[in-house]
Amino acid sequence: MKNTLIIALILIIPIGSALAQKQNLTIPLSKPGERGRLIVGMVNGGINVESYSGSEVLITAIPGDDHMHKINSDCESCPKYKDKSKNKDERDSRSQGMRRISSNPIELEATENNNVVEVETNSWKRGIYMEIKVPQNFDLKLTTVNQGDIQITGVSGNMDVNNVNGRIMLIDVAGSVLSNTVNGDIEANFKSVSDGEPMAFTTLNGDIDVTFPTGIKATTKMKSERGEIFSDFDMEIRQSEPKTSREGREFKIEINAWVYGEINGGGPEYMMQNMNGNIYIRNP
Repeated sequence: MKNTLIIALILIIPIGSALAQKQNLTIPLSKPGERGRLIVGMVNGGINVESYSGSEVLITAIPGDDHMHKINSDCESCPKYKDKSKNKDERDSRSQGMRRISSNPIELEATENNNVVEVETNSWKRGIYMEIKVPQNFDLKLTTVNQGDIQITGVSGNMDVNNVNGRIMLIDVAGSVLSNTVNGDIEANFKSVSDGEPMAFTTLNGDIDVTFPTGIKATTKMKSERGEIFSDFDMEIRQSEPKTSREGREFKIEINAWVYGEINGGGPEYMMQNMNGNIYIRNP
C-alpha cells in the first residue's frame, strides 16, 4: 500500500496583513532517515534549499512581491513606485476609503510518496520565493524561469538544477550536479563528489566558477566562446582532435573549440560551457 501525503494550500490574504509575508508547511517522509527526493518546478520566483538535521521537509512560501520588498525595504520611497500606485488609485476613484484586498493568492500543493516530495505552485501567475529545508542526504530536481536565483546549501545527493534568467549557487554541497542557466552565473563549492558520476555546468551569459576537492579524479571538457578558462589544478591539457567524415564523394573535417584537462589522472567527464563569461576551476 502506497503512503501518500497531499497538502494543498490556497491563501487569500490582505496585502497589509503580517501573514502575507510567508506561510510554513511541514511534510513528513514515509521513510524517515532514508534518502529522499525533492522536485520543484516554477515559472516566476526563486528557490533556496538548505540541509538540516531533521527528518521532515520544511517549506516556507513567500509572495514574490513581499520578498522583493524585504530585500529592498526602501522600495516605496522610489518615485517609480509612488507614481505607479498613484496612477492606479486615480484610475479607480471608487476605491477611496476602502482597504485593498489581494486578488492574486498563492496556490501551493505538496505531495509526498515513498520519500519523493513534489511541490507545485501557481507561480506562472505571480512570483513566489521558496525556502525549503531537507535532510542532508537528499536528491534535488529544481527548475525556475524568471525573477529568481536557485541556491542550494549543504545538501548531499544527485542534483538537477535548471534556471533561465537567474543564477545558480551551490554552497558546501556533495554528490553530483547537472546545472544549466541562460542568463546568470553558476557558482559551486563541493565538499566531496560522487565517484564515477559525470557533471555538467552550462550557461550562455555568465561566469562558471567551481571549486572541487583537491583529490578529485576527473576529465574536464571545457569551452568558452568569448571568455577565458582558468584553473589552479595541475591538468594534462589537450585540444579536441579534428573529426573527419565522408559521405559519398564529400569529405569533411570538423574542428571545435573543446579543451580537455585531466585532473589527478582523469576520471568521469565534468563538462563546462558558456559563451559570454569566464570559466574558473578552483583547487581549495
